Amino acid sequence: MKIPFHKPNIPCNLDKIFSESIRSGWLTTGSQVNEFEKKLCQYLNAEHVIGVNSCTAALHLALAAKGFGKGQKFIVPTLTFASTIECGEYLGMEPVLVDSDEKGFTIDLNQIEDIIRYDRSIKAIIPVHYGGEPVNLKYLMELAENYDLFILQDAAHGLETTYDGKKIGNTNHAAAFSFYANKNLTTGGEGGAVSTNNSDLAERIKKLSLHGITKDGWNRFNTGGKWEYDIVDLGYKYNLTDFAASFGLWQIDQIDEWQKRRGEIVQKYTDGLSSIDGIILPKKFKGHSNHLFVIQLNLEKWNISRNIFIDKMNLRGIGLAVHYKPLHQLTYYQMKYDFNYNKFPRANLLFESIVSLPIYPRLTNKSLNHIIDSIIELYNIHSK
Repeated sequence: MKIPFHKPNIPCNLDKIFSESIRSGWLTTGSQVNEFEKKLCQYLNAEHVIGVNSCTAALHLALAAKGFGKGQKFIVPTLTFASTIECGEYLGMEPVLVDSDEKGFTIDLNQIEDIIRYDRSIKAIIPVHYGGEPVNLKYLMELAENYDLFILQDAAHGLETTYDGKKIGNTNHAAAFSFYANKNLTTGGEGGAVSTNNSDLAERIKKLSLHGITKDGWNRFNTGGKWEYDIVDLGYKYNLTDFAASFGLWQIDQIDEWQKRRGEIVQKYTDGLSSIDGIILPKKFKGHSNHLFVIQLNLEKWNISRNIFIDKMNLRGIGLAVHYKPLHQLTYYQMKYDFNYNKFPRANLLFESIVSLPIYPRLTNKSLNHIIDSIIELYNIHSK
């Protein structure tokens, strides 16, 4: 049996997802992007959504639209993907890394106020809803109010995530989403979006996403459009295409059904693995998007390492992943900032012991049983 780590939801007939405008030849940003943005606004209950070509672009644009740059700093968790830190680096900002919470995977909020109290050059915090687990936004918004900070949520894993009964994209600051190939919703492999309730911020992000231009191609080149335009800012080429948005429109109509299946998979993993004392299961959180199901090996109870565990699971045909190698352990950031390895004990421990199991709607119960049975078998063989 071969079980990939991820398998995207794709229609049997791709012709089903393409609009009349695409069939007529309009492939770049146009009516389908506009429709996709409207549907995301409705889904997130947000005032504004700007579709872009990646979550990295979304993060970068949000910071750029705020006018941040050299001499200013931003806080990020060390246990995240590189895009969370790159977005500030692009603008010349300096990152301040924070360890993971001692009981979980998200940023350790207990450290943040002590940092910003003594360093007023910090202008933004980028919390990550790791795996879809909601960060304590109430506390972060209080910090933002008290210290005049911008909260840019990295919601690459969190399209369905809610906090205190509200979608995380419904914010007066900003949230960035990913529609990459392995996300809960994909726009055909690449894509992203920024949501905000701040009209001025949304307008600036929109302009910056396409060269700082005053009028996009759809408004310039469609029938009746006027060709003239102006450039009012130094912008970027980050726009989402209609081709990608059509894929997203097909997916978003089924996202609730897929989320229900993810919940079933989480429950099946929990029931099947809860008796293994060599495994620490992720805690259940209200509002979790269930993008990832990350187990932690209690290495004191195994006679093999996490990497060997993955190798042995791979031999059984099961694809696994690790989210993530902490930023302070990556060569580029080690060399540039000389981060102290010992300042991040929790993230270091997690990196040595975490494993992401397959969790996607097309995963069958037969495949799930094979994954669970394989983990139990390995533990019976390799427990101390």
